[in-house]
Amino acid sequence: MAVSAEKNGLSTAALPTPLPSSVMWLPASALNCYEGNAEHRDWLQTPGLLTQRIRAAAADQFFMRLINECRCGDEFVREIDMGCERAVWLFAHTRIPAETAQRHEWLTCIGERTLGEALAEQPALERAPFRFAQAYPDTWLAARALQHAAIAPRPVWVRHSAFKIDGAPFDLYEVFMPQIGSR
Repeated sequence: MAVSAEKNGLSTAALPTPLPSSVMWLPASALNCYEGNAEHRDWLQTPGLLTQRIRAAAADQFFMRLINECRCGDEFVREIDMGCERAVWLFAHTRIPAETAQRHEWLTCIGERTLGEALAEQPALERAPFRFAQAYPDTWLAARALQHAAIAPRPVWVRHSAFKIDGAPFDLYEVFMPQIGSR
């Protein structure tokens, strides 16, 4: 199910980079030095499917919405949000290069499932260790996520996952909203 890019605030032209090259990416081991809130740090370091943890925490108030699933310039973009009641807890932005999308067309039509659930079925999946960055509201991805979630501009944490399926790369950026896990 393709969702119109222009309807949801994306141009069909090439997009800016999600975060600038100057952003300071951190390994999980460094988060203790930069994120003082232990509960938020625990959410950032969730192993396995983050979807399952959000679903469990939100219980019957869980939601997942497909925002975009479309081609933008030379890549395919997918965006979803997840949360509890009406509060967005997570905004996820996936970038799939055209060559990867051609080799693994299923990545372009995941629809209402989460990426994590779709990837769990892939035996040839490789995932690099998580990287974390604090993104400020003047960066493209943070501004987009905050505006979508109707949250005033503020720094947010981004978790980056670099994937490969049969050697074909793509990237997932998960923006953790300040209220993640709060009911």
